[in-house]
Amino acid sequence: MAATTEKTSLRLGQSRLWIPPRPAEFLHQLAGVPYQRSALTRNLAGRPPWLFPGVVPGRPLSRKAFNDRLTRQGIHTGPARTAALIALAAGLPAPVLADLLDCHIHTALKWARHAQRDRSTYVSVRATDLTAATQPARS
Repeated sequence: MAATTEKTSLRLGQSRLWIPPRPAEFLHQLAGVPYQRSALTRNLAGRPPWLFPGVVPGRPLSRKAFNDRLTRQGIHTGPARTAALIALAAGLPAPVLADLLDCHIHTALKWARHAQRDRSTYVSVRATDLTAATQPARS
């Protein structure tokens, strides 16, 4: 977790997720509470402690274990994840989506079909716009 005077971010793998102010307050409180399951999960050799420590020494909590904890608290992430993926697929070409999510192109194409986005409409509108832009205005 990193914080500036105005923003808080959470590092997820190689990416940073910017956290809105109210959840950021909760994360700062959580980071201040020492949590050690056992001697195995303690801070190792200068590495920063994990906000959500895992069972394996020196590793964060796995995605599945984190999701299980949220579910036990009544927070179901499946619908929000699906909605986010559909929104992302609706706005990006499948190859870009596949690269961004590090998934196979066929998976990205499935999400794009699920979002019912067809790039042929974009191509035809863009061609019309380019044609209109190159023709002189009629009076």
